[in-house]
Amino acid sequence: MDSERKKQIAFGAGLSYLIIAAKLLSGIIYTPIVLHSLGKSEYGVYSLCVSFTSYLTIFNAGINAAYIRFYVQAREKGNHNLEKLNGIFLEILFVLGILGMLLGLVAGKNAEVLFGVRILPDEYIILKKSLYILSVTIFFSSINGFFSSVIIAHERFIAGKLVELLHTVCSPVFTIPFLIAGYGTVSILMVNLGLIIVMFFFYLIYSIKELGVRFELQKAEKGIFRSILIFAGFIVVQSVMDQLNWQVDKYILARFQGADEVAVYSVGSLFNSYYITITTAVAGVFIAEINRLVANGENEEILKLFIKTARIFSQIAVFIMSAYIIFGKPFIARWSGKEYGDSYYVGLLIMFPVTFSLSQGLGQDIARAKNLHKTQIIINIVVCMMNFLVSIPLAKYYGAIGSAFGTFVCEIFICIFIQGIYYQKIVKLDMRAYYKEIISMFRGWLLPFIVGFEIYSFGIVKENYASIMIYGILYAALYVGSVWMLALSPYEKEMVQKMVKKLVWRNRKQNRF
Repeated sequence: MDSERKKQIAFGAGLSYLIIAAKLLSGIIYTPIVLHSLGKSEYGVYSLCVSFTSYLTIFNAGINAAYIRFYVQAREKGNHNLEKLNGIFLEILFVLGILGMLLGLVAGKNAEVLFGVRILPDEYIILKKSLYILSVTIFFSSINGFFSSVIIAHERFIAGKLVELLHTVCSPVFTIPFLIAGYGTVSILMVNLGLIIVMFFFYLIYSIKELGVRFELQKAEKGIFRSILIFAGFIVVQSVMDQLNWQVDKYILARFQGADEVAVYSVGSLFNSYYITITTAVAGVFIAEINRLVANGENEEILKLFIKTARIFSQIAVFIMSAYIIFGKPFIARWSGKEYGDSYYVGLLIMFPVTFSLSQGLGQDIARAKNLHKTQIIINIVVCMMNFLVSIPLAKYYGAIGSAFGTFVCEIFICIFIQGIYYQKIVKLDMRAYYKEIISMFRGWLLPFIVGFEIYSFGIVKENYASIMIYGILYAALYVGSVWMLALSPYEKEMVQKMVKKLVWRNRKQNRF
């Protein structure tokens, strides 16, 4: 790996966690402002619209993943006709963006048919306006997704992550004045649309000027087009199933309970989205590397990368999950209000099964690079159907918690029992080596678990930020110390020490000037 690539990966990973820190800080400060400015009912409508329109961009994920795979592997095999490949993918995503926008506009026009009678007339006015704005956002997001994939394929992570960081910071900064002035949901969506359009122009100029990306717009060969659609199609189906598993509960609650229960569920699921984002933050910087290793048939290196990253992801996931169990209830009560108390249990139910999946790191990306992701899609379809059927009666009688429990049951089935077998038998990853590594880290987790259980059982943490922060810092220090002494490998300790030394050296160098 050359020095420039190492630099891009290292800085890209660092910026990924800076973005997460910005998102968390934004969530802590910005989300309560949104909740109180919109109110429970309007926040439920806002969350419902965002969740619904996420289905209209679901095709983009498959095409973007396909682009990175086809581009990197074609480049590694010496294929120099990359302009044609760029043109094919740009045309596909342009068409998908137009289609998604049109479907969004149709959904806004027929909102009453889609969302039922539990949504009130005043709520439908906001819902329709939101869908119209989000429809335009869909188009620009589709094109942005392509250019973002171009940057990843060229392994220019610094530029891509800097743009994402600016978007994360600017979104709440520009929105809060409008919320204070009383403009509500529409202001949030308009600011987001404006930022996405700015990102579009940056991506376009950077890709053409800095990366020298060129496009050859002509009719694609049937073989190439068919290969792209087959590969992307399976990822699309998988993404649809994932979105249904995470978002179908909101739709069910909207039909049978109304906007208030959607709001309760949305706050709980917000913590799940933070959880997944934090744990998988650095995964994106390895996608091009995985495709390169697959193209060159370096299976031993793939396994090493899988286990190395799985250990890191596991340590992060276990810390976040245990911290949420201990501090989540008082934090939500203080942060969003006691009326969102059930959101803690919603978050717990949908986050817990994901811990097992997140600990398996880059498994899904390796499966995609090997074009072996079809079996998992069939499994996801079955689980999604189970989730839908189980969640309807539970949502009708038990609201947000019941709906989340239906998701919990189905996710436990796939994350614990199915996924490991799939990686072992289909993807040919040595899961015995993986489980051995995970079990070896349990001795570092045992003491924090015991202390955390005592803190939770005796209700030591109070519903105020000072108490949460003090005990949170103490728990984090205990966790880090225990993991350092009992769980980290010599290689991981050396890696951390090198990072700390680099940071100290840079600070000293800056202080001299």
